[in-house]
Amino acid sequence: MEWKILIPVCIASIVAVVGWVIGHKLNSDRDLRNNQRELRLKYLIEAYDVFHELGRNINILGNYLQVEKAVNNIMLIGTPRQIELCKKFVQEVTSNNGSNHTELVVEIRNFIRAELGLKIIDKELMALKIEPRKNIDKA
Repeated sequence: MEWKILIPVCIASIVAVVGWVIGHKLNSDRDLRNNQRELRLKYLIEAYDVFHELGRNINILGNYLQVEKAVNNIMLIGTPRQIELCKKFVQEVTSNNGSNHTELVVEIRNFIRAELGLKIIDKELMALKIEPRKNIDKA
Protein backbone atom coordinates (compact mmCIF):
# COMPACT_ATOMS: atom_id res chain seq x y z
CA MET A 1 0.00 0.00 0.00
CA GLU A 2 1.18 3.46 -0.73
CA TRP A 3 1.41 5.94 2.12
CA LYS A 4 0.47 8.76 -0.22
CA ILE A 5 -3.01 7.29 -0.56
CA LEU A 6 -3.45 5.82 2.93
CA ILE A 7 -2.66 8.97 4.93
CA PRO A 8 -5.19 11.26 3.14
CA VAL A 9 -7.87 8.55 3.34
CA CYS A 10 -7.28 8.12 7.10
CA ILE A 11 -7.31 11.88 7.67
CA ALA A 12 -10.51 12.27 5.64
CA SER A 13 -12.14 9.40 7.57
CA ILE A 14 -11.15 10.88 10.93
CA VAL A 15 -12.44 14.33 9.91
CA ALA A 16 -15.72 12.79 8.72
CA VAL A 17 -16.23 10.85 11.97
CA VAL A 18 -15.34 13.85 14.15
CA GLY A 19 -17.66 16.05 12.06
CA TRP A 20 -20.47 13.54 12.44
CA VAL A 21 -19.98 13.35 16.23
CA ILE A 22 -19.90 17.14 16.57
CA GLY A 23 -22.93 17.55 14.28
CA HIS A 24 -24.86 14.94 16.24
CA LYS A 25 -24.01 16.63 19.55
CA LEU A 26 -25.07 20.06 18.24
CA ASN A 27 -28.34 18.66 16.84
CA SER A 28 -29.06 16.86 20.12
CA ASP A 29 -28.44 20.05 22.10
CA ARG A 30 -30.69 22.03 19.76
CA ASP A 31 -33.46 19.43 20.00
CA LEU A 32 -33.20 19.43 23.80
CA ARG A 33 -33.41 23.25 23.94
CA ASN A 34 -36.41 23.24 21.58
CA ASN A 35 -38.21 20.58 23.64
CA GLN A 36 -37.51 22.47 26.87
CA ARG A 37 -38.76 25.69 25.26
CA GLU A 38 -41.96 24.02 24.03
CA LEU A 39 -42.64 22.44 27.42
CA ARG A 40 -41.95 25.70 29.25
CA LEU A 41 -44.24 27.63 26.91
CA LYS A 42 -47.01 25.05 27.25
CA TYR A 43 -47.08 25.23 31.04
CA LEU A 44 -46.65 29.00 31.18
CA ILE A 45 -49.52 29.49 28.73
CA GLU A 46 -51.68 27.28 30.97
CA ALA A 47 -50.61 29.32 34.02
CA TYR A 48 -51.31 32.55 32.15
CA ASP A 49 -54.83 31.35 31.30
CA VAL A 50 -55.50 30.39 34.93
CA PHE A 51 -54.28 33.70 36.35
CA HIS A 52 -56.05 35.68 33.66
CA GLU A 53 -59.29 33.86 34.49
CA LEU A 54 -58.65 34.48 38.18
CA GLY A 55 -58.41 38.19 37.45
CA ARG A 56 -61.79 38.11 35.76
CA ASN A 57 -63.57 36.14 38.48
CA ILE A 58 -61.84 37.47 41.60
CA ASN A 59 -62.98 34.43 43.63
CA ILE A 60 -60.01 32.09 43.97
CA LEU A 61 -62.15 29.26 45.36
CA GLY A 62 -63.89 28.74 42.04
CA ASN A 63 -60.76 27.35 40.44
CA TYR A 64 -58.37 26.82 43.35
CA LEU A 65 -57.02 23.53 41.97
CA GLN A 66 -56.00 25.19 38.72
CA VAL A 67 -54.44 28.09 40.63
CA GLU A 68 -52.43 25.66 42.78
CA LYS A 69 -51.26 23.83 39.67
CA ALA A 70 -50.33 27.11 37.95
CA VAL A 71 -48.33 28.21 41.00
CA ASN A 72 -46.52 24.85 41.06
CA ASN A 73 -45.73 25.10 37.35
CA ILE A 74 -44.36 28.62 37.69
CA MET A 75 -42.24 27.59 40.67
CA LEU A 76 -40.91 24.68 38.61
CA ILE A 77 -40.20 26.25 35.20
CA GLY A 78 -40.63 29.99 35.59
CA THR A 79 -37.92 32.59 35.26
CA PRO A 80 -36.41 33.98 38.46
CA ARG A 81 -38.62 37.09 38.09
CA GLN A 82 -41.76 34.98 37.59
CA ILE A 83 -40.90 32.87 40.63
CA GLU A 84 -40.36 36.02 42.69
CA LEU A 85 -43.75 37.42 41.64
CA CYS A 86 -45.40 34.04 42.24
CA LYS A 87 -44.00 33.92 45.77
CA LYS A 88 -45.37 37.42 46.34
CA PHE A 89 -48.77 36.24 45.08
CA VAL A 90 -48.74 33.20 47.39
CA GLN A 91 -47.73 35.29 50.41
CA GLU A 92 -50.47 37.85 49.73
CA VAL A 93 -53.12 35.18 49.24
CA THR A 94 -52.17 33.37 52.44
CA SER A 95 -52.07 36.54 54.53
CA ASN A 96 -54.84 38.63 52.89
CA ASN A 97 -57.06 36.03 51.17
CA GLY A 98 -56.42 37.90 47.92
CA SER A 99 -53.71 39.38 45.76
CA ASN A 100 -53.14 41.77 42.91
CA HIS A 101 -51.40 39.44 40.50
CA THR A 102 -51.45 41.74 37.47
CA GLU A 103 -47.68 42.13 37.50
CA LEU A 104 -47.24 38.34 37.43
CA VAL A 105 -49.70 37.91 34.56
CA VAL A 106 -48.02 40.69 32.55
CA GLU A 107 -44.58 39.17 33.21
CA ILE A 108 -45.75 35.75 31.99
CA ARG A 109 -47.49 37.28 28.97
CA ASN A 110 -44.41 39.25 27.95
CA PHE A 111 -42.15 36.22 28.40
CA ILE A 112 -44.42 34.10 26.20
CA ARG A 113 -44.55 36.83 23.54
CA ALA A 114 -40.76 37.20 23.59
CA GLU A 115 -40.28 33.44 23.25
CA LEU A 116 -42.62 33.42 20.27
CA GLY A 117 -40.78 36.33 18.67
CA LEU A 118 -43.69 38.72 19.15
CA LYS A 119 -43.43 42.36 20.15
CA ILE A 120 -43.71 43.04 23.88
CA ILE A 121 -46.83 45.06 24.59
CA ASP A 122 -47.56 47.55 27.34
CA LYS A 123 -47.93 46.72 31.01
CA GLU A 124 -51.68 47.17 30.96
CA LEU A 125 -53.78 44.07 31.26
CA MET A 126 -57.27 43.90 29.86
CA ALA A 127 -59.86 41.21 30.32
CA LEU A 128 -63.33 40.83 28.93
CA LYS A 129 -66.03 39.31 31.06
CA ILE A 130 -69.46 38.83 29.59
CA GLU A 131 -72.24 37.77 31.89
CA PRO A 132 -75.37 36.68 30.09
CA ARG A 133 -78.57 38.04 31.49
CA LYS A 134 -80.40 35.45 33.52
CA ASN A 135 -83.89 36.77 32.83
CA ILE A 136 -84.25 37.28 29.14
CA ASP A 137 -87.64 38.63 28.17
CA LYS A 138 -89.29 36.37 25.64
CA ALA A 139 -91.62 38.20 23.36
